[in-house]
Amino acid sequence: MVPRRAASATFRASALALLSAGQLAAGPVAAQAPLPAQAHTIAAPTTGVPIEHTFTIGAAGTYQVTLTDLGASLTPPAPLASVKLVVTSGNSIVGTPLVGAGTLTLSSIAAGNYELHVVGMPGTGLGSGPVGVVISGNGITPIPFQDNIALPNQALPNGEAVLDDTFKVPASASYTVSLNDLQLPQSLTTLTLLVIAQGSATPVLILPSGGNYQAPVSLTAGVTYDIFAVGQPNASANAGLYSAVVTAGGGAVVYGRAVPVGGTMHLGSPGLAPGSYTLKIGDLAYPAALTQLGAALLLNGVAQAQLAAAGTTTFTAVTGTYEAYAAATAAAAAPGAGSYALEVLPQGGGAPAFAVARGVTAAGSAVSAFSFDTTIAAAGMETATLTDFQFPAALTSVSLAAAQGGALLGAPISSAGALNINAAVGPLSLVAFAQAANGSAGGLFGIDVSPAGGGTAVYDVTQAVGALFTTVQVAIPGAGAYAVTATDLAFPSTFANYDTIVTHGTAQVGSIFGGGTFNFTATPGTYFVNFIAQTMGPDQAGTYALEVAAAPAAPVVSLSVDHPTVTSGGTVDLIWSSQNATSCTASGGWSGAQALSGTATSESLTANTTFTLTCSGAGGMTAESVSVTVTPVGGGGGGGALGALMLAALAGLLAARQHASWLSARVSARRRSVSPCLAG
Repeated sequence: MVPRRAASATFRASALALLSAGQLAAGPVAAQAPLPAQAHTIAAPTTGVPIEHTFTIGAAGTYQVTLTDLGASLTPPAPLASVKLVVTSGNSIVGTPLVGAGTLTLSSIAAGNYELHVVGMPGTGLGSGPVGVVISGNGITPIPFQDNIALPNQALPNGEAVLDDTFKVPASASYTVSLNDLQLPQSLTTLTLLVIAQGSATPVLILPSGGNYQAPVSLTAGVTYDIFAVGQPNASANAGLYSAVVTAGGGAVVYGRAVPVGGTMHLGSPGLAPGSYTLKIGDLAYPAALTQLGAALLLNGVAQAQLAAAGTTTFTAVTGTYEAYAAATAAAAAPGAGSYALEVLPQGGGAPAFAVARGVTAAGSAVSAFSFDTTIAAAGMETATLTDFQFPAALTSVSLAAAQGGALLGAPISSAGALNINAAVGPLSLVAFAQAANGSAGGLFGIDVSPAGGGTAVYDVTQAVGALFTTVQVAIPGAGAYAVTATDLAFPSTFANYDTIVTHGTAQVGSIFGGGTFNFTATPGTYFVNFIAQTMGPDQAGTYALEVAAAPAAPVVSLSVDHPTVTSGGTVDLIWSSQNATSCTASGGWSGAQALSGTATSESLTANTTFTLTCSGAGGMTAESVSVTVTPVGGGGGGGALGALMLAALAGLLAARQHASWLSARVSARRRSVSPCLAG
């Protein structure tokens, strides 16, 4: 028999040998990263829409990024109220951000992909907003970008909408440039346009010219022309639509583009084949009737069909990509919301060429409208499930309706739950209205459309309410553990607060408040990584980095004892090892921080004891436990059954001895009583 201490030493040596040889079991291999690190800038709706561009540096070196405020060179000057620029790579800022127009030097940067982020606010001068960015240096051909810093196209204090584009003409000749107010729903109060050759300081045309919104101009082939236009709605409508069109001598359109203003919405770009069609728009009266409704269908900036109220109109289409627009106004009285449906239908019958439904809210309403479009591939009963994720706070209200064929399907629901619909093959729109709680950081809801009898979802989306929001759809290729990392890059300032949540269908699979990393376990499928934030500071904008990668493997812990059973007062040797861990802590029969692997001798044990070792690492925490049974002194250790038999035998011998003594005493007494009789 091997002595206990010798056996313990052998056990420890064997365990440590396995550890050093790497033969202890490892955790599962994590899946590949589905979303590399990327940075994005978001801004409040009261400031300019952020500009982002990706560019590639082919060779390491020093480069310059030059930011120019183009509006400042106009006559009269129309400078930006503010402008800032930063360059990012993956999840980090490169160089020092620019504050104002100027040049940023990127010293000794590596080859790879980079991203520009520009934030700012247009000035009060008409035409303020155009900016140019050029990346140069290290012998490369300069990389130019030209954009416009403008407010979002929605009901804002000034309501302006800006056209900022470029075009070329096929031949040097005289062309006609027209600036058209399409009066959807009403005429604009301000409308102006200029055309300028890139690199020139003098416009070739400014409209209106002599009171006319159409004028001839000589244009040169091979030259890139910048075209800028600004439209502002009247205060009562706070909506409008205008277009800029360049036509050749024979009437052929060489450039045409429409711009919605204020509350007018661009609904989509249907491609039509030659034939007769019907444009139809109707009030869904959900949750209440609209006070104004109109629509227009354009081709190359020219109206092909237009409606000033709910109804239909026919038109003849040629092959091309059309643009659909609508303007709607909800009643100011509660609930301050409404919705409509627009369709483009072939006159000969058949499936619609285009069909959508949209929700709108009244000015100043606390309720927000959201619309989502999908396509039903097979007719039948579907269930649309509306979920309030209550992240970061529960919504005050949320409702949902489904529309198809210009009408509602089923009865809308006014709270989270299930909406059963009998859907036909073709386009399906979902219209939701939601309100975040006052003083909260916003909320988040999700919509899932699946066959009523069960099966794979045909549509899945998440949407934030009352906060800045971006979502990234991530395709998870295989089952495994994944890690989501969110970082505030503090450009142009830090966020007041920001949260990240991962959703899958109607389930929340992970979240984090503020920056950091959280792990989640995924099966193959589509997931949504949602970023919700509130900005602060004068710029009302912020930049964050987001990454979804294979999660670090969870710690693997092995813990054992040399003897599972000891006599009271005895000790045991503990032997342990770990992988993927950075720290370990003991509890139960022992305590305190422990090495990542090792051996230890317990204190004297007088009762059954459980020893636990918890190890932590980047992949989480893992605990392992082992129990020791303690037996009383003389009551165990090697012969429980035999000891009982021996005790029984000893008890029998003692009883036999006592019985023999009793018999001997009885015999002696008997003899003494007989002796006197014999003597007599």
